[in-house]
Amino acid sequence: MVSVVIPTYNASGYLPKLILALSRQTLSHELIVLDSESKDDTRLLLNKAGISFVSINKGNFNHGGTRNIGLEMSKYDIVIFMTQDALPATDDTLERLVDRLSSSNQIAMAYGRQLPYPDTDIFGQFARYANYPSQSLIKDQTMISKMGIKTCSCSNSFAAYHKPLLKEIGGFPEDTILGEDVTVAAHFILRGYSLAYCAEAQVYHSHNYSLGEEFRRYFDIGVFHRQQQKVLHPFTKAESEGLRYVLDESKYLIKLGVSWLLPVQYVRTIAKYVGYRTGWFYHIFPKRFNKLLSMHRSFWK
Repeated sequence: MVSVVIPTYNASGYLPKLILALSRQTLSHELIVLDSESKDDTRLLLNKAGISFVSINKGNFNHGGTRNIGLEMSKYDIVIFMTQDALPATDDTLERLVDRLSSSNQIAMAYGRQLPYPDTDIFGQFARYANYPSQSLIKDQTMISKMGIKTCSCSNSFAAYHKPLLKEIGGFPEDTILGEDVTVAAHFILRGYSLAYCAEAQVYHSHNYSLGEEFRRYFDIGVFHRQQQKVLHPFTKAESEGLRYVLDESKYLIKLGVSWLLPVQYVRTIAKYVGYRTGWFYHIFPKRFNKLLSMHRSFWK
């Protein structure tokens, strides 16, 4: 048995398929749902499915803090964190992820492959293929010089943790706007543990970000890197990985015969970079200004 923790907010568009997919999983699990005062039919759907949930004040939602609540509630030593829009692609998705986590005592965390939904735009598709390739990988300290910031890159939209090890480092940080998963991963690596990327454990999870959303998302990433610069310092600067990503994205567009989208890509890249650099200097701006530019506005209380 393992514990599965899922924060929800207005999740009625995802829950029918997610509940069905989880019910078909070959791995037995307890399900812990933390709902942040949804205004749609989320709670109705959960009640109809016989799934209990814990109500979290929307104003108190925190990516790290809310997950820590689920961590404390969990009964088992392996805890899988998911998001409401991460849909298991196969019936053994959870089992494959846990098998990879349990394959070595050195592995503190395992995260799965995220596939684009069929309606994902070309930029969202590339983001999934670039960040979640078809080849599995074990990452540790020895790879920092080669992989840089990507050594601790991961996502708890679908990830499994050894609960004792996660609690050993204090759980997820509660003072960061996002990236609580990357922060934990960096701590694990710096303590000598490994991260496992399991390409065989797959979920559908992707986004179609508008230009404005890309700016706000990268503003928040800049804030995160500034907030967590102490733990992220041993890893290569994010800008170098960003440049590599842009070049690979351009090649992808050309390969698919849609080079006419290159100007759109360049504009999106500029929006990301300006957003990131603005977020890096968030500390010199008034809180109301940061809240205006941020995707996660509830953070700026």
